[in-house]
Amino acid sequence: MKNTLSLVCTCLLTACVLTLSAQDEGAIVKRERIDKSKGLFLGIGPSFTFGKNIGDYSVGYNIELGFLKRLNRVLSIGPSVSYQSFQYDPTVTNPKDITGDALYKGSGDPNDWRTKYAFPSLTYGYGYLLNLEGGDLSLTSLAVNVKVNFIPVKDNTKISVYGFVKPFVSISSRKAVHGSDARYTYETFEDDNNTATTADDILYYNQGDNTYYADGYTSKWGPEKYDALKSETKVTGGVFLGPGVEVMPTKSFSFFLQAAIGYTFPVSYVSTQAYNKTVTDYAKDEFPIVKKGFPSLNIQVGASYNF
Repeated sequence: MKNTLSLVCTCLLTACVLTLSAQDEGAIVKRERIDKSKGLFLGIGPSFTFGKNIGDYSVGYNIELGFLKRLNRVLSIGPSVSYQSFQYDPTVTNPKDITGDALYKGSGDPNDWRTKYAFPSLTYGYGYLLNLEGGDLSLTSLAVNVKVNFIPVKDNTKISVYGFVKPFVSISSRKAVHGSDARYTYETFEDDNNTATTADDILYYNQGDNTYYADGYTSKWGPEKYDALKSETKVTGGVFLGPGVEVMPTKSFSFFLQAAIGYTFPVSYVSTQAYNKTVTDYAKDEFPIVKKGFPSLNIQVGASYNF
């Protein structure tokens, strides 16, 4: 009896599901097709690095051109080509206050004043101030757009809210990095009395004035000396995803605003903040370049021609 009841319940449940499915199919067949199911769109807006220690870059920009085909009232799909650009920002690498966090610091005697002044126990703090240029990063991408409307679109829809995902293949390009550095000593400096002889040179140390003094040492930075600073172009990939709002989605011209969080698989870019502010990290062969994933936040406004 128990088995028979279970069988009957199963049959009834199956019949209900089939009936509801048949009703849904009938309702879908009767709906009218949206006249303008294809669209060419153009979007542009600012781009931001997204996350902690992600690049020494200012606000960039993005531009995208694409095509979307509306498969039904919810789902649209199509290809697009986009370009992102981020310009290196020297103020991120080198704040103007050299008494603060700008220097890569250590302690020791890089000037060998111990020998010159017969002062074997001399130790003082010092640091390097780095100035760079170049290193701009750009990403040219080919994506597949999958757009999902949270509420099915009708011919009289005024505003549509949607989500999207865009897996992409990209060509990443980073320019070569050039620059220079200068060394500063902490509360210690040498006075040569403006003479050619070293006999009258005087060393002032442990001044207690919380001041860094330029000791005259400088050097040039560039791809000729450091392989890490050479330009790099590579093929990579990633994904964009986020929400958006579209106004008049079924008219000949519609307008949209959307935000996308993007993640690009590991590429090469300038990121001094990924290193510790020490002379040990400063001396690493790869400094100031990292090869990591590159997250970004992209805001975009645009228009679509629908036909």
